[in-house]
Amino acid sequence: MTSLPPLGETQEAPPLDIFSSVAVMAPRGRDEAVARQLLAKDGIASIPILTLSQLSELISQHVGAVLITEEALSGADADALALALDAQPSWSDVPFIVLANGATRSRSERAVQRMDRLSNAVLLSRPLHAEELVRAVRSSLTARGRQHQARRQLEELQLRERQLFESEAKFQAIANSVDQMIWSTLPDGFHDYFNDRWYEFTGVPAGSTDGEGWNGIFHPDDQERAWERWRHSLSTGENYEIEYRLRHRSGDYRWVLGRAQPVRDKGGTILRWYGSCTDIHEIKVAEEQRHLMLGEMNHRVKNTLAMVNVMVSQTLRLADNLRDAQTSLQSRIAMMAQAHDRLIAASWAETRLPEVVDAALAAHRTGEGRFDIEGPDIEVGSKQALAMTMAIHELSTNASKYGSLSAQGGKVRICWEEKDDVFTFTWVETDGPPVSPPTKRGFGSRMIEQALGGYFQGKVELSYDPEGLHFKLSAPGSGLLF
Repeated sequence: MTSLPPLGETQEAPPLDIFSSVAVMAPRGRDEAVARQLLAKDGIASIPILTLSQLSELISQHVGAVLITEEALSGADADALALALDAQPSWSDVPFIVLANGATRSRSERAVQRMDRLSNAVLLSRPLHAEELVRAVRSSLTARGRQHQARRQLEELQLRERQLFESEAKFQAIANSVDQMIWSTLPDGFHDYFNDRWYEFTGVPAGSTDGEGWNGIFHPDDQERAWERWRHSLSTGENYEIEYRLRHRSGDYRWVLGRAQPVRDKGGTILRWYGSCTDIHEIKVAEEQRHLMLGEMNHRVKNTLAMVNVMVSQTLRLADNLRDAQTSLQSRIAMMAQAHDRLIAASWAETRLPEVVDAALAAHRTGEGRFDIEGPDIEVGSKQALAMTMAIHELSTNASKYGSLSAQGGKVRICWEEKDDVFTFTWVETDGPPVSPPTKRGFGSRMIEQALGGYFQGKVELSYDPEGLHFKLSAPGSGLLF
């Protein structure tokens, strides 16, 4: 480098940044000092090194560039340099500026091999000008800077990819841990994600409900309604909420609550829709049962009040005096209360006919075996049980006052059967005083003939035979529980 200017005063070097610094290795003469002076004058930091081992260490630390004389490449630890170059990461290829000795044709084969190990090298033949050297170094540092920029971009991409993977893993963990069916769509409503709970609930193959395929598992009666509501949300951006039935993996349809809301960017543009389906079948069924129960309760209360109204008005109108009317009303209302107690114990659904008969006769049993009862264990509905209780109560009261139970040795035979889908119930009094038709019909006879037959959808016959009262109810089997 004989054409380089003489050394002058060295300027103070800026703080060392190894990424933008140049490692200088020129062990002979004034080459190192002159080169470092020129670089410092141009604002380029340099690091003097004496051995290839030191250079290998700087390469592993990603030094900016290397300025080296050709003869320095033949020093000890050449193999260490080769290993350091091979160990560079994929983004790194440290540039070399080699100050060559003479013409290429005079270079030995060994020297050529040493040069070939440097995949990213520029040869400058000596003597050379200062400007040529500085330009070569600065060009190498610029290229090296692009490598570091590519590294940062690569690291950023790797970081984003890792964050995306972690975010996806977190989302999947959350989405699959909740007891909800989670789904998402593109802005246009195209379904592209369902969590594990969706496939567990529906039992369909993964991916089979993507796009518009999800509508196929709606109940046929709910499909158009659900689609209309979904199209409205897509066109307006309003939150989606609707109840519909989905086909369960068992093949049954179950009620679910579907909800979705959009995710928007800062400008308000919808990026995605996220939704859920909640199994509300038990709640829905319970709600329907509650409405049914309230309706049934309302119906039964009205029936009971109507019976009380008729009973009170008929008793007051037909009684000889208020005391007798009071006694009759108290007895009849007490019997209704007992019947209601039994029906409540049976949850108002149904009860057994033997229990109805036994309970209605309880007040009239004396332990003398005056009742002969025979009949199978038949279920009757709540309305029928209440009407039968009142009818037996009226028959028993009338028999105690005027019929067979008013005389010593009088008996009552009660029997019922269901044959060929026809139900019959009979009450026959014997061994009592002679019977004659009443001069006026009281509440009991009216209730027995009219109300009882209506509740059973049947026909009632009340005969005042001289040997004893004969009562018969005939009804279809369906009249026991309707």
